[in-house]
Amino acid sequence: MIRKLVFPLSLLTLSFVTTLPAHHGTAGVYDYGHRITTKATVTQYQFANPHVQIYFSLKNDKGEVQTWGVETASPGNMLANGWSRNTFKVGDELLVSFVPAKGDRTFGTCAQFVFVKDGKRLGGNGRCGGAGESNVDSNTLPIKPGYEGVAVQMPKDDRKRPESLQEQ
Repeated sequence: MIRKLVFPLSLLTLSFVTTLPAHHGTAGVYDYGHRITTKATVTQYQFANPHVQIYFSLKNDKGEVQTWGVETASPGNMLANGWSRNTFKVGDELLVSFVPAKGDRTFGTCAQFVFVKDGKRLGGNGRCGGAGESNVDSNTLPIKPGYEGVAVQMPKDDRKRPESLQEQ
């Protein structure tokens, strides 16, 4: 009886262990050697599983308008941090700082947002990832080439926000 269970349980365990890094491994996807920090305008906000995503338009050094997106945590985690389906609206003007994807993909992670109209701050403190290459302070990264001319200074995070808004 035990022999009949060993193989199926081993197979199940192996399939579970191998799918975890596939979903959450980001070291090879994002360029943890640069950041983009600029003004942007929200174009789309998706508060849905598996991750909340915010899309926005920004200009590069050539003045070309590009649409970028960033991925955050799950909707449940974002609700616990004070976010809702109505946190961002199309047309909201932001200061945004994030780690871009490698290559020419217009997507990023580790985002910090400041609403231009009222100075409300959302997102983490700039610490990205966990172990290895992705364990960085994005605030200290150089600006990605092609975005130096549009870089803005993000206000310092004094960490005096309510605990529910202090995403990590």
